[in-house]
Amino acid sequence: MTRRGLVEDEGVRAARLLDAQAKAADLFAPIAPRRIIAPGVREIEASDAVRDLAAEMFGVSRHWHKRIVRAGPNTLEPYKQNPPDREITADDIVFLDFGAGEADGWTFGGTIAGHLLGQFPHEKIAGDDIESYIAPGSDKPMRRTDRNGQVCHWILEVHLVDLGRQIGGFFEELLDLGPGPGPV
Repeated sequence: MTRRGLVEDEGVRAARLLDAQAKAADLFAPIAPRRIIAPGVREIEASDAVRDLAAEMFGVSRHWHKRIVRAGPNTLEPYKQNPPDREITADDIVFLDFGAGEADGWTFGGTIAGHLLGQFPHEKIAGDDIESYIAPGSDKPMRRTDRNGQVCHWILEVHLVDLGRQIGGFFEELLDLGPGPGPV
């Protein structure tokens, strides 16, 4: 039994997680044409607009965890921080760089590289429960069952920063679910 009293079939659970990830990717296409992220827009305004767009496109009304839109120096902050709302400027850029190398100024900006994916909505993970993170000191096998007997699924969460240019960004993706019949 989970905290919510349900144990979801693993095949159904995996399909739902992959569907959520695909919808998140589809959500980005209309953001630029609608000028949701543009100079003069505050981070909270962009966050609310993306929230509204997700509701419009997919009927989303609940989220895995807090919504984050950060610009400029705020991109240096890790997930748990809540920097002051900032207006996006013309110099702020948003990009995904899948090959960030330290020689180009990029360094790892977090203390973890991922975490367990709890039941929806995102379960709180005790900050001192190192076994729930991909981090030094976590020595349990990742391929295991959780306290409810369900297969553990993981989110790869990489925070890269360039301190010289005062920018940073996150890349998150389901780590262990693939296109096959179940966990890989």
